[in-house]
Amino acid sequence: MQYRFETETSLRWVDVDSAGVVNNAVYLSLMEQARFAYFSHLGVMSDHRVPFVLAEATVRWLRPGRLGMPVRVAAATTRLGTSSFEMRYEVRAGDAVLCEATAALVFVDDEMRPTPISDAYRRAVVEFEQIVE
Repeated sequence: MQYRFETETSLRWVDVDSAGVVNNAVYLSLMEQARFAYFSHLGVMSDHRVPFVLAEATVRWLRPGRLGMPVRVAAATTRLGTSSFEMRYEVRAGDAVLCEATAALVFVDDEMRPTPISDAYRRAVVEFEQIVE
């Protein structure tokens, strides 16, 4: 898959086990950081409030990450629903893909009930990803 957005991130000492391998749970944090950077890049995160929650994630690990590797996370929105949307990710070290993932996210109100995706988010994603609705 081609990605229009990617961001570089650093692995921290706390991210690895005693053998120097990146802990599998760290990949979800890397994707969360990429998701925030993605929506900031689209100009819709100006108040730093995240109006959606993670509902589901599927991760496929392909290669171990190691401390000191420069890591890039690619992110894309692949589907927009009424209140939910889907994203895909790749965590890469150089040309090697360390893991691939998909996530389902849901826009929520202050009481954490599903709410429609805001017009600003929908417009920004549709334009950036060139999604045909």
